[in-house]
Amino acid sequence: MPGWLEVTVRTISALVLILASAKLLVRKNLAHMTQMEFIIMAFFGAMLGVGAVNLSIPIAFPLLGFFIATLFLFSVQLLKLKSRTFRVWVQAQPAPVIKNGKILEEEMKKQRFTSDDLETELRRKGIFNVQDVEFAMLEGSGEVDALLKKDRQPLTAKEMNIALGTVKEAETVIRDGKIQDEALNRLGFSRRWLEERISKKGYSVDNIFLAQADRDGEIYTDLYDDQIKQRPQTEKEALFITLKKVQAELETFSHDTKDVTAKQMYTRNAIELADLKKKLEVYLLI
Repeated sequence: MPGWLEVTVRTISALVLILASAKLLVRKNLAHMTQMEFIIMAFFGAMLGVGAVNLSIPIAFPLLGFFIATLFLFSVQLLKLKSRTFRVWVQAQPAPVIKNGKILEEEMKKQRFTSDDLETELRRKGIFNVQDVEFAMLEGSGEVDALLKKDRQPLTAKEMNIALGTVKEAETVIRDGKIQDEALNRLGFSRRWLEERISKKGYSVDNIFLAQADRDGEIYTDLYDDQIKQRPQTEKEALFITLKKVQAELETFSHDTKDVTAKQMYTRNAIELADLKKKLEVYLLI
């Protein structure tokens, strides 16, 4: 076999083996790999890389080393599942770096974690003032998880006693200028409905990079050509969309409530509103 062909075969084989082992044995991104997993995967690459270009090494040798290293990594992961003692030994454990609003300098020195590192990790979490942090933990991956002080935490709907409806999951109905029929079916809409809605916005399907819709019929679009101006929504269209939203909320309230009388009231009003919306559609969407 010519040398160039043998190098090609060895290289492709090495890449396939590395990708397969990474997918099967390390189901996480690089940022969350443990030190041992990273070292073993680097060893895979170095060993198979040398075997791919050094034709004086029999191909069986790097393959044997690869399977031994794969078996070793698999054994390590199995032991980590079975033994907490072994898991603590092979991977870094979480360590507190801020407690009760006070930076733990000694613990940071022990973890070889500098103040610059701490500030960088907090900024990645959207925290720019260390004084806002009540508690922070340095994870084994090197990331910092932080808990804000009570008076710095954002208000939630529960704390304000505001009842919210269920979240409407959005589906991608157009991707790269192509309609996604499966997503449309999950939402209960048709191609014709989507094309009409897109046409009313003054677009064509081919010019849409990405479009998402929810079960209320709300559509978000992003165009290939961002210079195209979106036609402003008319008052009639805004009224029609509001009617749809109110109908959807009534249906949600009817589904969520345990009170039989309230359920009947919400259901009746939702049906009446749906009938009104159907009658007005011809006047509002023209």
